[in-house]
Amino acid sequence: MSDLTLKYPLWQNHYLQAMAETRPELLKSKISAAEQVLSLRLRELASTTDDYEEQIALAAALKSLKVHKERKADPGNDSMRTRLAS
Repeated sequence: MSDLTLKYPLWQNHYLQAMAETRPELLKSKISAAEQVLSLRLRELASTTDDYEEQIALAAALKSLKVHKERKADPGNDSMRTRLAS
């Protein structure tokens, strides 16, 4: 990941590390740490009209982390697969 140029490295590094984690014993803590960093940054930006694009990116990243966490917690209950099958 070190060769990537990130637009928001303050939080994107945490996000990417959590999404790339393959070891089940570390996944929960990586996602939790990323959620904390992203939520803090979102709160910092909430009082400003600047960086609206970053706020959208943060919200999308938080949603992705939530979905990733849910799928890894219960891989047999993949709601996307269920929706696509219906």
